[in-house]
Amino acid sequence: MSFSQSSALKCASAVLAAAILGCGPRDGSKEFREGKEAYELRDLKRAEKLFERSVVLAPQDADRLLYLARTELELGELAKAQEAIGRAAENSDGDADVALLESQIAWHAKDYATASSGFSEIANDPKLEASVRAQGWAGLGVVEMTCDNHHLARVAFLRALRLDRRNAAAWYHLGLLYRDGFGYLEAALEQFEIFVRLEEEASPRVQKVQRTIIPALKEQISRAATERPGAAKRNSSVAATSIATAESALKKGNAKAAREAYQQALAADPLSYPAALGLAKAWEKTDASKAGQQKAFENYKIACMLRPSAVSTFLVAGSMAAKLGLTLQAVEIYSRAVAANPTSLEAIDGLIRAFRKSGGKAKVAEAYQQYRLSLARK
Repeated sequence: MSFSQSSALKCASAVLAAAILGCGPRDGSKEFREGKEAYELRDLKRAEKLFERSVVLAPQDADRLLYLARTELELGELAKAQEAIGRAAENSDGDADVALLESQIAWHAKDYATASSGFSEIANDPKLEASVRAQGWAGLGVVEMTCDNHHLARVAFLRALRLDRRNAAAWYHLGLLYRDGFGYLEAALEQFEIFVRLEEEASPRVQKVQRTIIPALKEQISRAATERPGAAKRNSSVAATSIATAESALKKGNAKAAREAYQQALAADPLSYPAALGLAKAWEKTDASKAGQQKAFENYKIACMLRPSAVSTFLVAGSMAAKLGLTLQAVEIYSRAVAANPTSLEAIDGLIRAFRKSGGKAKVAEAYQQYRLSLARK
């Protein structure tokens, strides 16, 4: 027997003996398994040590490097996370989970160009599952939101939700965007309420949304309504009587009398959507001059403010703004219509036209155009 044959036989015997005794070879699998258990229990320090030991024994295992990078990131060890995810990327052959975390770590490092590029690749890769692509779009939305590109961020979140309606992160960040970027409080409230319904665990984020963010938004919306001029002395019964008078006048073909009655109704109750809408329509019908149409437009805007979910009213107001040459106001009105109904093709088309007319917004208009195209795809 040669020396090499003897060595091989001894090695095999040692492995067999170890297996019989219940202590297999040191490949780090035990440490990796225990590390994942510690991670699930949120014992991140212990998980970190176990993953580090596991990686030492299998330095090219992308899964172990991925878990190590994720743990380092959650511990705030950004440099270590970057080093681990870089090694994971070298050994993963384009794994989507690795690419997502690599982009996320780049965002934490304020390397927004790298983060944007990474998330975009995932979002636009047709070979990936829809839920994975949705994560890419949601990540891109966070990057754009960080860079104050509010409309590009919104498009990214909407495209994420188009791919995966259960992507809670997209709902949450869209809520933040509507609240802090656009100031659309009612739309923000809707996103946060959906986010809470989707999340099964009462995480710190869910608890904050439930206990702090949602109550604060409801209070803001209520306060904004009561602070409108005349709201404290509103008389809904007088308004209802005046609206009935206006409707009767319209049936008799007396639009001017209807306009006066609607005006009285809105004066009696500044929070009456039917009064504001009726007055807007009456002005639109009775005075074709630019001044008359401007009056109609101003009342349409009041109606929109009183009922942010009334998409049809926003569409009329947006069209009037465009005809009056009020391009920036048309952008805002159509934008709010999209917030109320993100799948309204008429609202999206109006917003695209308004952006193209406003100048210097070609990139934003194109982003909405691509979103519109995605709505037509199954």
